[in-house]
Amino acid sequence: MKKTILTLLSAISILTVSAQEADTTIVLKCGYEVLDSITVSKSSPTFLQIQEAEAVVEGIKEAPVKYRTIVDYVLSHPDSDGSVFLMRQLNGAINNKKCLSALTERAKTGLMKPLYDYYAAGIEEVDSFMTKMGKSIVIGEEAKDFTLEDINGQQITLSSLRGKHVLLDFWASWCGPCIKSFPHLKTIYEQHCDKLEILGIACHDKQDKWRTTVDKYELPWLHVFDADDKNGVGASYGVLGVPTYILINPEGKIVQWMMDDPDTFDLYFTPDMFEK
Repeated sequence: MKKTILTLLSAISILTVSAQEADTTIVLKCGYEVLDSITVSKSSPTFLQIQEAEAVVEGIKEAPVKYRTIVDYVLSHPDSDGSVFLMRQLNGAINNKKCLSALTERAKTGLMKPLYDYYAAGIEEVDSFMTKMGKSIVIGEEAKDFTLEDINGQQITLSSLRGKHVLLDFWASWCGPCIKSFPHLKTIYEQHCDKLEILGIACHDKQDKWRTTVDKYELPWLHVFDADDKNGVGASYGVLGVPTYILINPEGKIVQWMMDDPDTFDLYFTPDMFEK
């Protein structure tokens, strides 16, 4: 996935205590860029709202659970500065959009405005990026057929897999989010393998590293290698970053796709999709 999008969806805010015990300085920081800082009383609504919001996710280590908790909190506290502050821990365009659209004007234009503006700009860039991909990956259209060599040297043609749902997983061995998605994909595959085939398509990669990664993580589904970075399968589908997932129904038509953090996979792909 592009570095810009990873950065746009991972704003970091730091809370530090000033020299005056009664005040707290809140530094609003995105990556290495400091957007602003404010000093508020420890008894102020903003400070208390931030404390309350941060406590909601304290100790939650599983990313999907954490993201759902944040979304639920923001949706139920749309007027809170703490909600905007808490969104720095959120990931996934679908999550950010849901939260941003729920915030009140006061929350958008209040003390946390620099963070809100940053999130909004990030979503705008993501939307532009996704629109470009959406011109090639159109829900309802027939998936473009292709033939690639699998990890055992056999030719696999996409259309030969009809009769089952097929989840195309465009990935690379150097891609952290791709590797992070493997346990989740294994769970889906185990639960729906009678009606679902996963086809991993390695792109922008080296064959030896691809083979090593498949073996290392014991990935049980089909794997092919897209050697042509400029005009190969990834290019024909308009894939601009990895991981990218495309779900094709048994009749060969695209029913869903996403290019996002794998921790938000279940927001795009629900179990019933693999059973229809």
